[in-house]
Amino acid sequence: MLLFSGTMASIPSSPVQFRIALAHQLTRAILATATLNVAVGGVACGGDVTLERAPGGGGGPASDDESSGTRGGMGGNGGPSSDAATSIQAGGVEWTEEGTVCVALGPSGQGGQGGAGGAAGEGGTAGEGGIGGSPAGTCPTLDPYGSSAPQPLPGAPAGCWYTTLGEGVLRGGECCYEFTATCGGAGRPFLVGERARTARAERRAASAWGAGARPDVAALTQATRAALAEAWLRDALLEHASVASFARFSLELMAVGAPPDVLAAAHEAAGDEVRHAALCFGLASAYAGAALAPAPFAFGGRVEVASDLPELAARAVREGCVGETLAALQASEQLSRATDAAVRSALATIAEDEARHAELAWRFVAWALQTGGEPVRRAVSEAFEAALASPPPAATAPDAEADALAAHGRPDGAALATSHRRAVAEVIAPAMAALLGA
Repeated sequence: MLLFSGTMASIPSSPVQFRIALAHQLTRAILATATLNVAVGGVACGGDVTLERAPGGGGGPASDDESSGTRGGMGGNGGPSSDAATSIQAGGVEWTEEGTVCVALGPSGQGGQGGAGGAAGEGGTAGEGGIGGSPAGTCPTLDPYGSSAPQPLPGAPAGCWYTTLGEGVLRGGECCYEFTATCGGAGRPFLVGERARTARAERRAASAWGAGARPDVAALTQATRAALAEAWLRDALLEHASVASFARFSLELMAVGAPPDVLAAAHEAAGDEVRHAALCFGLASAYAGAALAPAPFAFGGRVEVASDLPELAARAVREGCVGETLAALQASEQLSRATDAAVRSALATIAEDEARHAELAWRFVAWALQTGGEPVRRAVSEAFEAALASPPPAATAPDAEADALAAHGRPDGAALATSHRRAVAEVIAPAMAALLGA
């Protein structure tokens, strides 16, 4: 039975069963597609996610480690409230999909002094602690997963992980590090270049977005509600952007002559993402106590439509075979820990739909391999290697809020990291072997 090809009365009841079902489904879809022998007549030719949150409480303290050979800690950010929206920042730069974070360089073997936290009610960003332990005038490697690195990194939303954050470049008295952050679990991104873009959120007197069931917020503290509003709003904006991503993907499928069932599934997926965005906006609005909706999407004047099959197959690997498979399995993990009825209903819908979207990506890549031959195979293999090199999420929620956050669909970083590792080992790696072997 094709578990994710149609509407199910209920999805598998545990993350383990969900992983098994999805692994089997993806393998069947790959092998079925691999039996096709069709030709393509396509012509070969040749952003920034801004996460919004409400400002509020004071920034966390910055540490100053005086011991030789260690780094000073990084200051925390201003805490959220439910009044207005400001960009999540760290060190003066927004934590987008890509960017730079700069940290003060202390004397050799001594941590630098951290900056002051934001004032209560202003949502200010705390200063960052310095780093030490390297010869004068050089920058040490900053490993977000090393035992001496602060956890989580400043300003980073819970559940994000970082693919590049290594050798620093000395700029004045600071060491600046390039990073790529991934905040997964929210559908296929809309990319401009290699960076994801979303609309901004806005408050309205009333909104057609988010008309679904409302969670029970009566027992939640204001801080927990603010954290949940931020997390679900981030997902809402990413789900909303996925509508545009699938719309463009449909055009690209036409540009390379993809089969009709794949094209139809891409259009259906765009409709699914509208529903996901509405569900997430509804949850975010309930936690924030205000109607939240997407502002007009700034496309920048034109939308690029690619028609190079190896390029499209590699992007499908990153965004679909890996990204949406992880999104489906993460939603299943969130569902298994959630207790609020409205949250569970939303996550059940998202998990089921994202599983079908993942299947679509694997089917398209299997078809592309059959159609495009060795150039596609090289691009696909390289894309898998790069995508699977990313470490799992490392951020964790505060202990005092962890149970309430998990009950409303936001488990801590340890749970997400475990889900990520099992997804790669038990679902993505076997499906990749079937894909490349077929």
